Amino acid sequence: MDGAKWLRTQLMSFGCASCGRGYQPEGIRMLAERDGLWFVDLGCLMCGSTATAIVTIVLDDGDEPRADDPELKPLAATLRAAPVDLDDVLDVHQLLAGHEGDLLALLRRFDGVEETIAR
Repeated sequence: MDGAKWLRTQLMSFGCASCGRGYQPEGIRMLAERDGLWFVDLGCLMCGSTATAIVTIVLDDGDEPRADDPELKPLAATLRAAPVDLDDVLDVHQLLAGHEGDLLALLRRFDGVEETIAR
């Protein structure tokens, strides 16, 4: 496997900084390689955000190569919650439809000052 193909496979295990979803091969574009540094464009197919990364390939203790970039986080570390679904949108719609007042009053409902919406 050539270096670009191997690196693309490795980058698929990193998550998008915006939404946490893993990068897909179609969203990873190798720009150049200079003196052991790989310049890569990363585009998230889920949320549409883009990033440019400079990645080095280093050998770990077992002489196995691994991608190293302090800006990229492994996929497991970036996943926090499930994506927003239709039920979430409907819940927010219900919450806002019955609210009269400013943002501060709305936020107080979630601090326990006022009763929150029942699920």
